[in-house]
Amino acid sequence: MRKVYDFLDALRKIRIKLSNSNQGCQSDWLACHQPPSGEQCSKGTDQHSIEAKKNDKSFSGDEVNLADTMKNALHVSGLPKHRSYMDKELPMVERKVEGETICTTVQEGWAQKEVPPAEQPQLASLWQNIKRVLLICGGQREPLESAGELAKAGVKAALVDVMEAQRFVRDVFAAMEVPPEAASEMADVLIAADYFGHRSMGIHRLPAVAADLLNCTVDARAQPLVLQEREALALVDGRNAPGPVVANYCMDLAVRKARVVGFAWVSARRSNCIGMAGWYACQALTQRMIGICMSNAPPVLVACGGKEPVLGENPIACAAAGADEQFLMDMGMSSFPIEQFELDYCNGRVRNMPTTLALDCNGRPTGRVVEALRAQRLRAFKPEYKGFGLAGMVDILCGVLTGAQYATQLRRRGLFSPENAPANLGQVYVAIDPLQFCASFEDRLRDFHQLLRRDLPCDQRQMPLVPGDKEIASMQQVDNQGGLEFSNCTLCVLKELAERFKIKPLRLKTSE
Repeated sequence: MRKVYDFLDALRKIRIKLSNSNQGCQSDWLACHQPPSGEQCSKGTDQHSIEAKKNDKSFSGDEVNLADTMKNALHVSGLPKHRSYMDKELPMVERKVEGETICTTVQEGWAQKEVPPAEQPQLASLWQNIKRVLLICGGQREPLESAGELAKAGVKAALVDVMEAQRFVRDVFAAMEVPPEAASEMADVLIAADYFGHRSMGIHRLPAVAADLLNCTVDARAQPLVLQEREALALVDGRNAPGPVVANYCMDLAVRKARVVGFAWVSARRSNCIGMAGWYACQALTQRMIGICMSNAPPVLVACGGKEPVLGENPIACAAAGADEQFLMDMGMSSFPIEQFELDYCNGRVRNMPTTLALDCNGRPTGRVVEALRAQRLRAFKPEYKGFGLAGMVDILCGVLTGAQYATQLRRRGLFSPENAPANLGQVYVAIDPLQFCASFEDRLRDFHQLLRRDLPCDQRQMPLVPGDKEIASMQQVDNQGGLEFSNCTLCVLKELAERFKIKPLRLKTSE
């Protein structure tokens, strides 16, 4: 587990450095957005809390009205107030793919060559770049050139140092006027996912995150706010801030509370996609605590026997560690992650799949990845009834309980959404101090792992895996090879981003 601690410590030092270097220029803004103290929130006398409750209709059980919030977000972020690409009806477009005529639902603004106002030429060019990538991820366009063609163009697969990758992603967000500390937090979770081996949640998602920022569905400068607070409980308004900013705030709050009372449950609403849930659960490990994180998500799961998406993949993660052993469980509820389909398809790795994983636009089982991407209708893991039930449990805890949106109230992913509205996701962050429950917890956890590892392998070449083993193996492999390996397709997209934003390009290491 030492690798996790070292990685967390390295990223923490970066944020401290950014905080110190920007303390002067950010002091006024931070003063306006500083969350209230626990005592103020618990008494309900803080003016920020009063205003938040007054403006947040979901606080009284009604649907959240975010029109005014979005107008303010557009003003605060400094981004252009152009008409969204996602606020139009979804037309049916007839296309020919592999000799077959199909009808697909395509967001009009993405399918056509629309651009923002003429006074934003750099933004317009960037939009075209991101739009192309997202259309590929949605199965609406063929993947980028083959590996051979990209290699001829000078784009070859290569290794990138972990911290160099974090620097590059941080610079991309900073170029989009994201505050430095928030940019670092957003970069951390993407690179951590790649480092931990969850590649579909890593830098591959950078264009989708950038699209949310450019389309003003996320307020890059917002800071979370505590609405209600008790000794071991808190309800946080994410205020449409970037998901990682909300998640870090909530997990830090949970850890501080658990240090005092042994257990803390922090719920959040009006949040955004947090990326890899296990990243935030792991942050509790540095305080020798158990961390739990869960979030609801836009609907992609069909009910058992159904054909329309009604629930998200709704990930849940749990992390616990002792002196020598670690446990890390991070899972979504689909039989196969939609993000992994996107990554594999974009890189030209797979075109076909088992028909038990997804449905097409007509609600029929499909064996083609491109049809699964267009339809965004996945089956839950088997047994399907229980997988879907676990996704429902997460949505009750994260969406129904917190006052966030839930199930089909949540807007669909990216170009599949007819609305340009905040995601309003709900999340739960739990921290537990095991030593306040059992003084010998770490010894017992070591014994627990030893019992699991005594299981006889069915294949003598592969020992049984305990949750967390794959993540540690991925980190070790990255360290041994000298960095993260990025595909030709990924490097091509990152190269274009560097050119558009005029930022320092990635320093590459030649992949053997």
